[in-house]
Amino acid sequence: MNQELLIQLGERACKNAENLTLPAELNGIFFCAPGSKEGLATQVFVAIAFVLLMATAIIGNSVVMWIIYKHKVMHYGFNYFLFNMAFADLLIALFNVGTSWTYNLYYDWWYGDLCTLTSFFGIAPTTVSVCSMMALSWDRCQAVVNPLQKRPLSRKRSVIAILIIWVVSTVTALPFAIAASVNSFYTYDVVTSTVSKTHVCSAPVNTFFEKVLFGIQYALPIIILGSTFTRIAVAFRATNEATDSSLKNNHTRAKSKAVKMLFLMVVAFVVCWLPYHIYHAFALEEFFDPSHGKYAYLLIYWIAMSSCAYNPIIYCFANERFRIGFRYVFRWIPVIDCKKEQYEYSQLFPDKMRSMAISLQKGRVNSSCLENKVKENSSQDMVQCMMHPEKSAKKYSKVHLLSCHER
Repeated sequence: MNQELLIQLGERACKNAENLTLPAELNGIFFCAPGSKEGLATQVFVAIAFVLLMATAIIGNSVVMWIIYKHKVMHYGFNYFLFNMAFADLLIALFNVGTSWTYNLYYDWWYGDLCTLTSFFGIAPTTVSVCSMMALSWDRCQAVVNPLQKRPLSRKRSVIAILIIWVVSTVTALPFAIAASVNSFYTYDVVTSTVSKTHVCSAPVNTFFEKVLFGIQYALPIIILGSTFTRIAVAFRATNEATDSSLKNNHTRAKSKAVKMLFLMVVAFVVCWLPYHIYHAFALEEFFDPSHGKYAYLLIYWIAMSSCAYNPIIYCFANERFRIGFRYVFRWIPVIDCKKEQYEYSQLFPDKMRSMAISLQKGRVNSSCLENKVKENSSQDMVQCMMHPEKSAKKYSKVHLLSCHER
């Protein structure tokens, strides 16, 4: 298309507001722009915000996957779903956030045929995460409400369930991926009197598919998760009333910790995605001033996408084994103290812990210190006791003064 002709049309149609009949080849693809450009400070701020989000999500979820894959003690049904969610969140950070943030800032698609891939990974991994949370909440509910029954999610069943989740998620995302296409538009800037060619990645689908997507990704999960956690809360309350707190065993405490961790994951997901779904459900773009609407949507989009970065942080603070793994991976940071021995004789390697206990029983070191540290779930102090018995004895109370010394 001739650039001079486009500029002339832009001046007449946009600046002079003449009622022109555009050439047939320009119908629907020629627009007037108000001339608002993002300042350098705005571009840098948005870039830093999204790059930090991507880095946190990619690194955090990669570490979670490594911890689960590398350590045999982590190979059970519950953690298979955590691995699955970490993988899904990693895909979101790479193939959705990595391309969409520039598009939402500049309204120009730079990535060509990746439009189809981005449309797919903008939906499928999110559906995977949501369905995985529903499966985990159901599993936890059964474990708490019916503790004597066999666990519903064994290793084999977990793998089958994960495969089914990916099939459902793929089918859900396919209509959007198939409809995705890149279209070119010409925009006349009334301030600079220039015409630019922009590309738009869009996936126009029937409203029915959008409603189905909202139901699968948000409405249905809230109903199911709400009902399962309500049953869990009622069961825990009944247990607390019937059992003295001093009689609660480690198994009950472990269940409680797992439920709390899962609850934090669900809350993070619901809170992050709520503004996004409200924005689209009520077409809030019409209520924003055009000059500020873009930034409002960028903020809402960032909050929604940040959900892919929070789970590793939750695992780290809520679970001892994940915390040990993260400390070991980031031991190069000066403020993090995690020696190799502390990692190798931690809860991530129960066989080594047992062999160490056997060594204690054979008379190398008194076993009472180890037993106390195991009860306190403090693997770091336990290794400290093993490696430096005299220093450890000074650290603990007089009751333990002799227990950390060699016989």
